[in-house]
Amino acid sequence: MAYLVTGATGFIGRFLVPELLKREGDIHVLVRPGIDSADRYTCCAQEWMGEDRVRPVRGDLGAPRLGIDPGWLAEHRGSIDHIFHLASSYDLTERGGGTRNVIDVAEGLKAGLLHHISTVDVAGGFEGLFTEDMFDVGQVLTSPMQRAEFEAERIVRESGIGWRIYRPSIVIGHSRTGEIDRIDGPYYFFRLLRMAAQLPRILPVLVPKLGETNMVPVDFVARALDHLAHRPDSNTCTYHLVDPRRQSAAEALNLFADEAGAPHLVEVMPKRALEMLLRIPGTNWLLPRVGVPQDVLEHSEFSCWFGCRNATTALAGTDIKVPPLAAYAPLIWKYWIENWVD
Repeated sequence: MAYLVTGATGFIGRFLVPELLKREGDIHVLVRPGIDSADRYTCCAQEWMGEDRVRPVRGDLGAPRLGIDPGWLAEHRGSIDHIFHLASSYDLTERGGGTRNVIDVAEGLKAGLLHHISTVDVAGGFEGLFTEDMFDVGQVLTSPMQRAEFEAERIVRESGIGWRIYRPSIVIGHSRTGEIDRIDGPYYFFRLLRMAAQLPRILPVLVPKLGETNMVPVDFVARALDHLAHRPDSNTCTYHLVDPRRQSAAEALNLFADEAGAPHLVEVMPKRALEMLLRIPGTNWLLPRVGVPQDVLEHSEFSCWFGCRNATTALAGTDIKVPPLAAYAPLIWKYWIENWVD
């Protein structure tokens, strides 16, 4: 067994590699040229303690055939069983360009399976139940990220190689430690909650209707990826790595409000009212001032909910399950307070 992993030093990748190390085989990790990428790989390698089983491969998602040395490609042709493609940042600027280069390498290596980590954001503005078997159903894609992720997934689906696609929802910190490596998604609201903690708790914080959200801890995603990748399932299968319990964004944020000692959020107006308010000259400073970039609102809530029958069936009989957010929200908040607050 041998693996090639892009984005191994990213948030999900850092936890996936230790899962792969529990199995046999070498893990080849794509590392971009440059001191910053090399240093990040060195730190992760020390954390993984994989000794000589984790091997850096110099390359770049933006280069043809990932910029990997042709000699390396020739040497490993036919020996790579799994390619995990977790690095999606290049797709945002080149509309799937990084994914195309990964597929070219997979074809040249005659790799066994390509595991493409997508996102539930490909559902865009779809309303209702969005299942694992749905892809292009006429949904409106409102942001560059949604369009880029949709295009990358389309490229994978239309390729001639064996693939499995995984769509995590909003990935937050580790369920046992709270660990994160960057501020993203719902974390932008934490500063607002901390400021609201200065208000009397009997006074609610009035917010627009935020819709539904869906959050999963990074350790669930990593363990699910490892398990699902090695199952003898179909080689054209999609899995939603989501919390099967439906929850509104306000309900989720109120769990963190409890940890902050802040009043609860109460939804009192349509979200469109906030959008209209922010168009008034002089008011667009509001969200950034409290630490919430305006585009974060688009990626912290959904107009649909997500079916996960494929993932649930494939994970049945294991202990790989999404814990209730209430069970680990205190750890998420504690890690943020102790490590990310100045």
